[in-house]
Amino acid sequence: MSESAVIDFLRSLATRPDLCDRLRDRPKDEVIAAAAETGHSFSEAEFNEAVWELEGRLAEWRGELFDERFPLWQLLWGTYYLDFLVFDLVPSLDETGLLIRSEQKL
Repeated sequence: MSESAVIDFLRSLATRPDLCDRLRDRPKDEVIAAAAETGHSFSEAEFNEAVWELEGRLAEWRGELFDERFPLWQLLWGTYYLDFLVFDLVPSLDETGLLIRSEQKL
């Protein structure tokens, strides 16, 4: 359930650039509090677990190691991690179909 809440929140930020702009440089606890205010409740541990699982799943699909040299992290240079999650990670998972499989296992 928490993975779906994290994904739903990240998707909602893609449609709310004002909120994404406001949250992009805020501490993780403030982002999680804002998520709860928009009806997407999850803990910091659940957020971390979901994001790492999703990034690892995409790395595996791409045939790459999920380590400190994960090539997709190069997208982060000059941007914020939240933007990477909202505009790169979730759309990539949607495009590959990996997110659908994730939601089906819940």
